[in-house]
Amino acid sequence: MSSNLGMETSKPVVDPKTVRRGRLTLIAMVVFFALPFIIAKAILSNNWYESGVTNHGQLIEPRMTFETLGLDNPLQSQSWQLGFMLPAACDEACMNRLYIMGQTYLALGKYKERVAPVVYVLPGQALPELPETLTVVTVNDAFRGVVPSQGYLIADTLGQLVMFFPPATKEEQVSHSKGLLSDLRKLLKLSRVG
Repeated sequence: MSSNLGMETSKPVVDPKTVRRGRLTLIAMVVFFALPFIIAKAILSNNWYESGVTNHGQLIEPRMTFETLGLDNPLQSQSWQLGFMLPAACDEACMNRLYIMGQTYLALGKYKERVAPVVYVLPGQALPELPETLTVVTVNDAFRGVVPSQGYLIADTLGQLVMFFPPATKEEQVSHSKGLLSDLRKLLKLSRVG
């Protein structure tokens, strides 16, 4: 009878270079798949990403209408509104902004028929001499909380406040006007209302 008790079983010989290469391969794969997530997290956390938003004004969110602000919309179902929030005292800079709004309205071309230029005022507010083409709409403090004094507003035919443009400095007026015109044209082109 032969016995295997005296025999040693041999272990496979592992080459240290193979082990090291396997570990490096594993680390490389983990880094390869995890690195994009780490980079994306760093970019988003540090606000380095600028989205491809093409609008110049600020969208009004959450959805807000004249009705939710406790106001009647005199142009309901009639036309879009390109509006300007008139300050308590309209100085030369204010009159210049009104002029720019009028020029923006004229530059709408074929879309002009769908839009009404509007001036928003608080109750009892003294008005400067305004062009006859402007519609005066009385608003309340809740509205003024959304649209700052001397800011522009775009509202649709359903009475929804869509976008506003904060007041611009004299140097920014031309680019502001171009952005306002661009956004309004885009909205009118894509709109299924009015």
